[in-house]
Amino acid sequence: MQTPASPRGRLALACAVAATLSSAGAWAAQDYPNQPIRLIVPFAPGGGTDMIARVVGKKLGERLGQPVIVDNRPGASGIIGAEAVARSAPDGYTLLMATTAISSNGSLYNTISYDLKKDFAPVSQLANAPAVLVVNPGLPVSSLQELIRYARERPGQVNYASYGVGTAPHLVAELFQQSSGTKLYHVPYKGGGPAVLATLSGETRLLFPSLVPVMNHIRNGKLRALAVASDKRSPSLPEVPTFREAGMEFETGTWFGIVARGGTPAPIVARLHQEIVALLNDADVRKSISDEGAEVVPSPTPEAFGKLIQAEVERWAKVVRTAGIKIEK
Repeated sequence: MQTPASPRGRLALACAVAATLSSAGAWAAQDYPNQPIRLIVPFAPGGGTDMIARVVGKKLGERLGQPVIVDNRPGASGIIGAEAVARSAPDGYTLLMATTAISSNGSLYNTISYDLKKDFAPVSQLANAPAVLVVNPGLPVSSLQELIRYARERPGQVNYASYGVGTAPHLVAELFQQSSGTKLYHVPYKGGGPAVLATLSGETRLLFPSLVPVMNHIRNGKLRALAVASDKRSPSLPEVPTFREAGMEFETGTWFGIVARGGTPAPIVARLHQEIVALLNDADVRKSISDEGAEVVPSPTPEAFGKLIQAEVERWAKVVRTAGIKIEK
């Protein structure tokens, strides 16, 4: 006779529990979704992240037969929205519109209440928006190499704007300095709008944003784009070289993706991944995302997206550590 206390009994009990949980997950996936899904966007309405979330959310809702409701929870570089998802039930009805910020915040902030690996289940990457180096036309440089020489001759004197300490343009600028051997002066602003305006006015000389907020200014000649940080030229700005073409190995930007609450049944994660990959092949969706200066990049599997996130965690941890950045939440 096998008792629960015996080795065989414990093994049998564990197998029974695993089988029960697996069956429950499969049953939940068959019934999923039977109510609206909430997609939390951890940034304010109107920005690139919000716009991509709304395009994807609308199409995802159509494919799943339930509305996907975008819920903006801005604050603390995306932490407030991420915490809301980390506190939700692991049932696939609360999703997070994740960005590069989720992979860098752990190195920047001392007090984050969630565990990135345990509390989130990667579903799929959606898109990637390469960073672009733009300068005020009053800066006497017309190429990347000219800028690097100019900055090296004036260490700490050439300033650049960011959307705030620890934001993507700040971290990209730090990575640029570490890669190019330059020393720039950081001027943090409260958001993208003020940072772009400061660079337009000449109050600051450089900015490392994604393409979206500066595209029209580049086309109108109000900002000069020196290089894009992607492996190939942007279709939106085909005349602007990549960093590699300009003589520097430098690829970075902002990625966008969707994650669920950790512990969400694997069949539900798989269903979400399947529908997201399918909708990203829709021509209208691809055009809408391209209009935001981003390129559609679906993950082949949820696991592949998880590996990307972890690689980004390690990459930005090194940048933050080298730069000595720390933020008190």
